[in-house]
Amino acid sequence: MQELLIDFINTFDLSLKQIPAALGDKHGLAKLTISQLQYVDTIYSPGKPTITEIAARLQITKASVTAGIQKLARLGYVVKTQSSQDKRAFHVSLTGAGEELVKAKYQALKEYGDFLSAALSEDEARQFEATLAKIVKIFHQTHQR
Repeated sequence: MQELLIDFINTFDLSLKQIPAALGDKHGLAKLTISQLQYVDTIYSPGKPTITEIAARLQITKASVTAGIQKLARLGYVVKTQSSQDKRAFHVSLTGAGEELVKAKYQALKEYGDFLSAALSEDEARQFEATLAKIVKIFHQTHQR
């Protein structure tokens, strides 16, 4: 099971990396780690979260988030702005390039989903989706703080 899971994850990772190669890596997707993509998703979803909010949502330290955000800022995907209400807090938002990155990532995910759908029968696809939903649900139940 472990080897098969590793192989599956590797096919997913390779699929994500092939999309930017086909696009000329216009959005820089190939340069980013899974963690950095999680930061981008977290910033994209709620608007302009603070470093503390990002850390809480991802259940990691503020120091880790700060380092990740600094790299994303250097790459031109995010900007930090000081809070007008609390000068100790910084809000993080996506730049235009960051928003394009999110769109490119979701396009890559759609294409991988299409690949999976084409590789499976309708019944297998339903079973696969139900299995993934079950795994995600159990994971969230057992890993909540």
